[in-house]
Amino acid sequence: MEVHKFGGTSVSSEEGLRTLEASAASGHVIVVSALAGVTDALEDFVRRAAEGSADPTPILERHREFIAEHLEQRHEEVESFLKDMESLLHSVVTVLEQLGRPEERLRDLVLSLGERASARIVAAYLRELGIKAVAYDAWDVGLVTTDDPGNADIIRWDGTRSRLLRDLRSGRVPVITGFIGRSDRGHVTTLGRGGSDYTATVLAGVLGSRSVIWTDVDGIMTADPELVDAEVVERLSYEEAVMAGASGAEVIHPKAVEAAKNLGVTVLIGNSFTGEIGTVISDSTEPGPKVVASRDDVALIRVSGARMVDEPGVVGRVTSALGNAGVNLLAVFTTVSEPYINLLVEETNLKSAEEALNGLDYDWEVDKDVGLVTVIGEGMSARDVSEFLAACEEFDLLGSAHRVVAVSVVVPESEIREVTRRLAERLLV
Repeated sequence: MEVHKFGGTSVSSEEGLRTLEASAASGHVIVVSALAGVTDALEDFVRRAAEGSADPTPILERHREFIAEHLEQRHEEVESFLKDMESLLHSVVTVLEQLGRPEERLRDLVLSLGERASARIVAAYLRELGIKAVAYDAWDVGLVTTDDPGNADIIRWDGTRSRLLRDLRSGRVPVITGFIGRSDRGHVTTLGRGGSDYTATVLAGVLGSRSVIWTDVDGIMTADPELVDAEVVERLSYEEAVMAGASGAEVIHPKAVEAAKNLGVTVLIGNSFTGEIGTVISDSTEPGPKVVASRDDVALIRVSGARMVDEPGVVGRVTSALGNAGVNLLAVFTTVSEPYINLLVEETNLKSAEEALNGLDYDWEVDKDVGLVTVIGEGMSARDVSEFLAACEEFDLLGSAHRVVAVSVVVPESEIREVTRRLAERLLV
């Protein structure tokens, strides 16, 4: 018995559904995301509702098209939920039109509908195949989250193990919503990017089993295959997987890996189109470089000024101001010889960062045309690091992490492909 998570593209394809059927027939717990494209459509719906131009019809039709294609019978549970979904979306339009802006709790409530509809449709699909599947919202099996809209954490699972084992022992297959939860205050929440992987991993920890993440790629790759020739990495440690995800290899989010580490869960990543497992994430791995990750959604802020030279606590003052503004700092690096601080932030945080820096008496400038390239590998040798330094000697280095050596370099955005290729050739052969 394992916990198998299926993403939106997996649920929405014939090949993915075959893998789903095999997993359910083997008696595994199933966690599902919304149908492909539905979460984005619901996100857009919330924005348009605040502007007074939202129409829920395309979202409902997306589900009805899937039902018409894959289900042969009427399923009262599915039809009833879609009617309730339509009614709720119309109500949200009325409320948000009056507010004139999106509202975070309503946003989470609306986004939850994608997973909730998917779980009911998938369970119905499996029942038509002769599998005794039952759909659950995450809170139905006892998952409780923090009360943080858009990025909640799962904090309790009272009774979850006994409920799931009761179903499994009686031959029923639980089909559970990923990505969503409910707080102890009763608010529906979403778990942030990678939320369905996170749900599956927590459930696997509760059950003492493995978590299998079925997606539309073969696994975590040695590098972005759109930039260089790349291969699947067969095994990563938890620490390496966290660093890879944070550095741009987005097959599984660091939040899910952290949960796996804390709960002692082995995570397998496979391609639902082929049914093959590609990458295994666990507590150990072979030493050496494994992944060259890159991301271009970053901005470099240089804070400068002559008065910074003799001013004590300047780094703390700057980083505290940014932290108080909710800015996630990806890196902070300084030099002794020059009076400046370099700050690397996600572009989505740039406006908040600029507002925070405007409140300080320093000069600063922003470069948005940069990227971050990182080599990840536990136990990299001195030779590996030397090769990295030789390949990137013309760029600013960000240093390395303890135990998991993750050496990063900031490069012009136009140089990401070349630096990635150069590092892959030197270190991953």
